Amino acid sequence: MAGLSRRSFIGVGAAFAAAVPEGARGAEAEAAARNPFLGTGGAPFRAGEPCLQAPGETTMGVSWAVSGLAKGVVEFADNPEFRNSKTVKSGGYGLVPIDTAALGVRLEGLRPATRYWYRTVTTPFTDYSNIYDAKMGEAVVGKVHSFKTLGAAAEGHVAMFCDTHAKASVCQMVAAKVKELKPSVAVWNGDATNTTQDKATAVKIFLDQPIDDADYSAEIPVCFESGNHDFRGSWISRKEEVVMPRHPAERDSSEWDLKWNFAVRVGDIALVGMDTGEDKPDAHPKWFGLANFEPYRRAQTAWLEKALSRPDIAAAKFKVVCCHIPLQPIDPENDDDGSTITPHGYARWQGECYRMWNPVLERHGVQLVLAGHRHRYHYNAPDANHSWHQVIGGGCDFGPGLFPTVVDCKVEDGRLHVVTYDVSQNTVVGDFTIA
Repeated sequence: MAGLSRRSFIGVGAAFAAAVPEGARGAEAEAAARNPFLGTGGAPFRAGEPCLQAPGETTMGVSWAVSGLAKGVVEFADNPEFRNSKTVKSGGYGLVPIDTAALGVRLEGLRPATRYWYRTVTTPFTDYSNIYDAKMGEAVVGKVHSFKTLGAAAEGHVAMFCDTHAKASVCQMVAAKVKELKPSVAVWNGDATNTTQDKATAVKIFLDQPIDDADYSAEIPVCFESGNHDFRGSWISRKEEVVMPRHPAERDSSEWDLKWNFAVRVGDIALVGMDTGEDKPDAHPKWFGLANFEPYRRAQTAWLEKALSRPDIAAAKFKVVCCHIPLQPIDPENDDDGSTITPHGYARWQGECYRMWNPVLERHGVQLVLAGHRHRYHYNAPDANHSWHQVIGGGCDFGPGLFPTVVDCKVEDGRLHVVTYDVSQNTVVGDFTIA
């Protein structure tokens, strides 16, 4: 193709198309019409409510669902009148990402513990069949929302929920309670999904839930930590297209693959997120050789030591670690710790993580571990082997001892008050304080 300009090459392509028999061109046109990346074709377009993700002291992620091919920006300011506002495009340097299902913008250079007002602006492409002559629809300007960044001066208030498993009725109960509590940050502590085979399913779960209070995350940022089900399905390895990973600057280059681990200050709370991975050994035949969680857990052990040694984290009065699979069993005599391959068994608690992580937790004075996985509320008190409390949250099931929960952790009068709510009945099922 030497000597051909881009425009002349397009012309050659058009001449070739003209030589294709009419019936074949019709089939190609029909296929093109079904390709969402060629534009919306003027169909009705919708931009969803924004969801705040991967919050930090100086960064905030904003993601939202779209119903067709679109580009998006976030406009934000430190005042509700948007004086001296800034506009940030999706993606990083170079080509701005566009998508047919979800958009994401990461705000950077923010001030710690500071309130900002923001809105999304989303513009659909009605026709993107020719890059030199793309056509755009009318921009959709979203509602104004606000958020507050994290930091040592933020309010020490965290809420945790888990094991919603894509059940809309359960998500509604959880969202309504989180909206009522108004924590500085919410932790979605795993098993948001079941098995995810396509992007549309992930968007519906994480960004566009069909519930009344889906907008809770437009003002309350969410830290996500994976559960074992959040690794299942042929599409789920691409979940960062929907769930924004942590900012790469939060870790060394050798740790960039630890995309979901977080260590942030939330007032007097140091909040740390760990990933327990799948609930069976890597060699289990059900994984078809796809599992590589054992080295992942070892890498997180080194990261945990560094994270808890950070001056800002070490200075926090209360240190709280979140992970999906518990680090202590409910039934010590019968609960499988996931260390051996059994035909139908799975890890009811994560013995490997406990053995690697507990010395680090003890060395740095962690007082509380928040977990899920068991679909039932349970409290483990400190004992001779560990000095920290463990609260296991409930899940998506209903029955004797089975109900969804929100665990509320709030610093009050210099103490960490930990309250667990059964959100199906709006009753308190657990209540204790840590001095």
